[in-house]
Amino acid sequence: MKKFLPLNIGPFSWTMFGLQFFYLYQVAASNDMGGLSFSLWSLVLIPVSMFTVLLFFQFLSAAFSKSRWGMVAASFVGLAIYDLVIGYQFSSRDLANWSVIADNISSAFSMEAGDVILHSFDHGALWYLFGFLVLFFGFELRRRTVSRGRQEAPHFQKAIVAGVLYLVFVLLPMPSYDPLLNFFRSIYLYYQPSVRMRVKLPEGYVSTPVMSDSFLSGRFTDGAKPHVFLIVVESLNFSSLGKRANGHEVTPFMNRLRKEAVTVEPFYGNSIQTAKGHFATFFSTIPSISGKTYVKFPDLKIDSIASVLQRSGYRTLYFAAHHNRSFDNEAPFLEKRGYSEYLVVKPFLKPEDESSKMGGWGVEDRVFFKRFFDYFDTRLASESGRPQFVTLVTIANHFPFNKMQESRRVIFSKPGSIRENYANSIHLSDEGLKVFFEELDKRGLSEKSIVIVTGDHAFPLGEHGNYHLESGYHEESFRIPFFMVWKGHLKPEKINIAYSQMDIGPTILDVLGIKGQKTNFTGVSIFSKREHPLYLIQPYGKHLAVVRYPFKYRFYTATEHEFVYDLSRDPTEKHNLSHEISTKKLELFRKDLKHIYFNQEVMKRDRYVL
Repeated sequence: MKKFLPLNIGPFSWTMFGLQFFYLYQVAASNDMGGLSFSLWSLVLIPVSMFTVLLFFQFLSAAFSKSRWGMVAASFVGLAIYDLVIGYQFSSRDLANWSVIADNISSAFSMEAGDVILHSFDHGALWYLFGFLVLFFGFELRRRTVSRGRQEAPHFQKAIVAGVLYLVFVLLPMPSYDPLLNFFRSIYLYYQPSVRMRVKLPEGYVSTPVMSDSFLSGRFTDGAKPHVFLIVVESLNFSSLGKRANGHEVTPFMNRLRKEAVTVEPFYGNSIQTAKGHFATFFSTIPSISGKTYVKFPDLKIDSIASVLQRSGYRTLYFAAHHNRSFDNEAPFLEKRGYSEYLVVKPFLKPEDESSKMGGWGVEDRVFFKRFFDYFDTRLASESGRPQFVTLVTIANHFPFNKMQESRRVIFSKPGSIRENYANSIHLSDEGLKVFFEELDKRGLSEKSIVIVTGDHAFPLGEHGNYHLESGYHEESFRIPFFMVWKGHLKPEKINIAYSQMDIGPTILDVLGIKGQKTNFTGVSIFSKREHPLYLIQPYGKHLAVVRYPFKYRFYTATEHEFVYDLSRDPTEKHNLSHEISTKKLELFRKDLKHIYFNQEVMKRDRYVL
């Protein structure tokens, strides 16, 4: 048996063994990385993780030993993957996960995505990678340092033994401190979901339309048909409202709007991903657990708020700040589901708008709204008073939040962190919303228009040591504002019952007095004052959550662990109550969780019925 084991451990493999030890030291020294507990179990996991790193590179040396330079190339690729997953972890404060790549591969090669990718890695780790590659390439040329670990025959059998043993560690249901193994395990979990996610629809099942008048408040009956403007602001945090930074109000206009509008606190985005937030908002349905619905299910038969309003006599328009109509397959999907037009702002820009560009993320929101109204004026003139439903989607307030002109950095002239960049950026978005309402008022449309302002998702700003959406699953990654204004018709009101993006569509139908609709919508009107479960999808870390405020249930699909928090007493989600709450309440949350899985299967099999 000994001759089938890859036992020739060269200097390169020993170096990777040492790098794993250095990595563990860095994790232990970084409190915001979670640290190491140094319990008896962790003291077992530390040497095991070093062994699995060594085993992986022994597998590479066995698999490619027939060719000196083939083995060198394979070893360097292994080093690159190891370094990149660590670089991502030290930047995002979370383990690298395959789902981040798989769910975004369709847009990964755009200029904007390249900028996001670059800012998703710790730059020090990238320099380490470059240094090690140059160093070992030089040693290989002079002393064959890397290829000295080549295995004696039988190469294929040795590779099989090492590969199978490594695969066993990948599949074992135990935690690991090996970043490479965790990354490969995330690939397995992405394509082989947990047992609880395996839901089968009954034979011949088709969903029954669930939207009914019981989900509405019944308080709006005059049948008025004002224009409806649904504004979805990129990365709009609830936590920024009312804050001051460096002597400035961060969001002065929204602070005022908060007092003049119908607001919901707490209000949730149903995911941390733009595509999922848009889907929840426009379709009032739980977004897909993995993948982007517009891309993964392009032929899905489903109702949107636009399609319902279109049937009620509204002309529908989607006006986007991002220049690419086909990004995430959004325009083709929405144009078949209720939107008469899908336009981008780029063709409407003027030469003087050049200075307001935010890198590859379009123009400042104030310019976006001005150019929209340039177009809207011509639209109104030709529509003979027909009511308009307009969805306006901004893009400028996008990670890494640092693309504005230096002269436009109002809060921090020389920002030194993501938090400070975000303050500058969201301040410009706030200014843009002020411009929108001013332009609406100039045209005498304020009393003839319902305006809803919300976000596509929130953004964590270090509350739990995290500055990346991909790894966020606490409240700060989901809480967004909700404002609803209809001047002269809706009095200012603060609703303290929890709602989410999925409730926007039913709320619009409620206020317009549109009844008798049977759709797939699973939200309820905010004016119904009806408490109901809110479904939160964290697709990258695979955290699924249900909020029955003030209680929040979270299920971590990678380990199938459950967490329950009382947000009224524990807003930072530190004390897990899953073993303290009643069995009845826990079973209710598990039933809600099952509904997320069931919806996923309905979506997968296209069983929504309109």
